[in-house]
Amino acid sequence: MTIEHGDNTIILKENIIHITLKGSFNEYGAEEVSQKTSAIIKSLNQSKFLIFVDLSNLDGATPDAFNISNKFNEWLNGQNMVAKAIVITSQVIKSIDQQWVPSKAVQNIEYFDNEDDALVWLNKQI
Repeated sequence: MTIEHGDNTIILKENIIHITLKGSFNEYGAEEVSQKTSAIIKSLNQSKFLIFVDLSNLDGATPDAFNISNKFNEWLNGQNMVAKAIVITSQVIKSIDQQWVPSKAVQNIEYFDNEDDALVWLNKQI
């Protein structure tokens, strides 16, 4: 039995880290996403990168999951991320995320309702 909740897919395509989250996340699921993403970033050896996040099938997260996300984003702010595009269709989850993850406030970040627009904007940031 696993204790993490939520499904994630994290892959690197050229200089874009693609993160897809589905379902509901607890702290264990959020920690898994943080660890996988951190490992990819560290493997880039200080190269600049972009992040694309698809939250269109995210159902929610526990307060502990948001706290882990905030800690990860604090670390991310010290890395060579150029920009982050987030696809999110729930305005409620977006509002909660913005409130519980204040470390994102200093990032070059935009929110979109579809992948195509997000990727077009993201590729213009390099």
